[in-house]
Amino acid sequence: MLLNRYITTLFSPLSIRRVYKYFSRGLLAILMLLPLTTNATQVDTSSNSPVTPQVRVGLHGMLLFGSEYGLFASHLPMFHLPHNAQVVLQLTFDDPQINTAVINGLTLSAASGYPIWTIVPQQFDLSMLSPAHPSHIEHLNVDIVKGHFERGGEMQWKNQGLTVTRVLVFNELDTQFEQQKTSNNTYLKVNNTPDDKVQFLVKRLTTRPDADHIVRLDNVGNSLPAEIVIPIDTANLFNNEAQLRAALPDTTPKNTSLVAPNTKPNITRPMTTVSRVYIELDELK
Repeated sequence: MLLNRYITTLFSPLSIRRVYKYFSRGLLAILMLLPLTTNATQVDTSSNSPVTPQVRVGLHGMLLFGSEYGLFASHLPMFHLPHNAQVVLQLTFDDPQINTAVINGLTLSAASGYPIWTIVPQQFDLSMLSPAHPSHIEHLNVDIVKGHFERGGEMQWKNQGLTVTRVLVFNELDTQFEQQKTSNNTYLKVNNTPDDKVQFLVKRLTTRPDADHIVRLDNVGNSLPAEIVIPIDTANLFNNEAQLRAALPDTTPKNTSLVAPNTKPNITRPMTTVSRVYIELDELK
């Protein structure tokens, strides 16, 4: 009797509706979870995944400098995209006549005390000059300007091809404000070979504000170190040319031959001189 009553209750219409309701809710929950589980398996969390380089597409003007020993360019940087990278490269113009004419022009400008020349590439991604970039480039088409291309410079040649023979510096710049400064500046040696009689020093940029400072060294004798590290007053952002000259090791070749008494020693090469090529403060605040 009790068994019949239990069976009747279990299979009553009300009980069947309750079971159906609970079953439907459970099935719906399972179906809702399935897409989430499927999507989760498609996300690559591997630490070996490649990092996408920062894109820096823009008009990237560059300071052009050099001598008969080699030509170089330094990107005119800023502490904001797309210009937040210090890039120094060695180059050769594809047209030998243009290459020679640029060297002669730079030599005359340096002697006149107004050594600024600039080049203006067509718009491109500056990050692609980095040797680590997966699509690293080694060729640019540029306009060549005597003077600063944004400050009254005179166009000399348009749309000239150049080949990047070496990337000497690719230094990404942090765009944040008010980071602590170090007590030293580092100036990087730029040359074609250690025996070049004309070489350059380029200040390594660190944190904002900073100074884009490039100097020329003439009458270089013995080899210079790769870096010149020099203390800096916290009130200044760069070391002037006199301070840099005082910090240089003696590069004048030594005359080691014996000199007889009461005779004049042989005249050696003049002492290395330091002259300014470029300084920029306002664009690096």
